[in-house]
Amino acid sequence: MRANADNGIDDIAAAWVAREDRALLTPQAAAERDAWLQADSRHFGAYARAHAVLVRTDRARALSAGDMDRAFTARVPVRRARRLFRWAAGIAAMVSLLAIGVHRQDDGAEYYATRKGEILRVPLQDGSAITLDSDSQVRVSYSDKRRDIRLLQGEALFDVAKNPGRPFVVRAEETDVTAVGTSFAVSLTERRSGGVEVLVREGVVDVADVQGAVAPARLVANYRALANRSHGIRIEPVLSEDLQQQLAWREGMLSFNGDTLSVAAAQFLRYSDMRIVIDDPLVGSRRIVGLYSASDPLGFARSVALSLGLVVEQRANEVRLRSPEAAPHVVGSMQ
Repeated sequence: MRANADNGIDDIAAAWVAREDRALLTPQAAAERDAWLQADSRHFGAYARAHAVLVRTDRARALSAGDMDRAFTARVPVRRARRLFRWAAGIAAMVSLLAIGVHRQDDGAEYYATRKGEILRVPLQDGSAITLDSDSQVRVSYSDKRRDIRLLQGEALFDVAKNPGRPFVVRAEETDVTAVGTSFAVSLTERRSGGVEVLVREGVVDVADVQGAVAPARLVANYRALANRSHGIRIEPVLSEDLQQQLAWREGMLSFNGDTLSVAAAQFLRYSDMRIVIDDPLVGSRRIVGLYSASDPLGFARSVALSLGLVVEQRANEVRLRSPEAAPHVVGSMQ
């Protein structure tokens, strides 16, 4: 149900971008667009992603005026103009993805990249789609026989269109993940291991070492594989609820379920330039559970400090977490 809802949001966002591309919006239409953008944070992200892929897809241009009428059957009341100004600057920054989101190199492949704090959904020519996490990069190269993707950095979710005669292969470091039609995520973020993490949301994938150094494995939905040369390919089940939490980054959120504060601090650094510094290993080893905004490390620090009895100290672009005993006289601390 959630996937269908997300697809509907992407369709409406693409329709708005198509409408803007055809002609300047009337004041009434612009107000309707602005109200829709404000109604849900997902609308804002979908709109920016639609702008980012406009340079390479005809999807938005193909939407007819009739499609527009059907897409906007639900209207959202117009909000005050002063509230529009606050997100306008954000829109300007996010649509700058047009400059770096996609480019073609001499090898004929297409490269997609996101900067820190950006999420990008890329529709591919065969009906598949890639959703790139913050600070991630992929290389896409299609032939008549194969669909080759190279995850160069970060993490990505792949929604694969079925085509048994044209396998979809994602290579990450020395690991190949092969699918025909499925949905799975591949990560190089080293959150849990020094290798490649594969998380299957739907369907079946095969995970194999490129050099054949370790035995291959087959994964079905709600399973994860952790692959590296030292321990081979380790498979473990994932609860449906946990799987959705681990993909929360698609909505700009980070989910932790028993992770240490040190691990959480490293995750936030992928989305924000504000560093969470933990000097005490005992504090860093404290474990947390919760869902937090990826772009708000200070809010996260304040929340865990309140629940764990810690002290927060903010200095410029850095926030420190300490035990009360280690910082009893810190000026300007927030508990």
